[in-house]
Amino acid sequence: MLDFQLSTIVFTIVNLLVLYGFLRKFLFGRVNAVLEQREKLIREQVESAEAGQARARELQSQYEQKLSGAQAEAEKILADARTQAQKAYDDQIAQAQEASRRIRAEAEARIAAKEQEMLRGVRQEVAQLAVLAASQVAGKNLDRETDRAMVEEFLSEAGDRA
Repeated sequence: MLDFQLSTIVFTIVNLLVLYGFLRKFLFGRVNAVLEQREKLIREQVESAEAGQARARELQSQYEQKLSGAQAEAEKILADARTQAQKAYDDQIAQAQEASRRIRAEAEARIAAKEQEMLRGVRQEVAQLAVLAASQVAGKNLDRETDRAMVEEFLSEAGDRA
């Protein structure tokens, strides 16, 4: 059977206390130091990660601001380009209309000049025919210069009335 002796129990308790003191002094101190270092390292890494996340959020907000600024600038550039294109289009239309008016005015002037030239030619022919008819009716040869001046005067009066 088991026999318990008080001296064995006391000796065992003293041995356990000595062992505990020895382990606490030499083993637990170092283990606790390692655990504290590990805890400190983990805390630093967590703080570093949080700082990195904060920096990443800050960079993201800056990026988004720059992106929105770039979009606004792109819209402004497009609006300016459209305005310039419209102005260039309007200028070209105005130049084309001016050229058209100028060409039309030149054509009308040429037509009027041709018309006047044709009228002078017709008047001369009519004057010649009138002098020829008058000389045949009168049966004599009239002075050409006097007759021509008289016929031209008649035709200009008749043209003014018409």
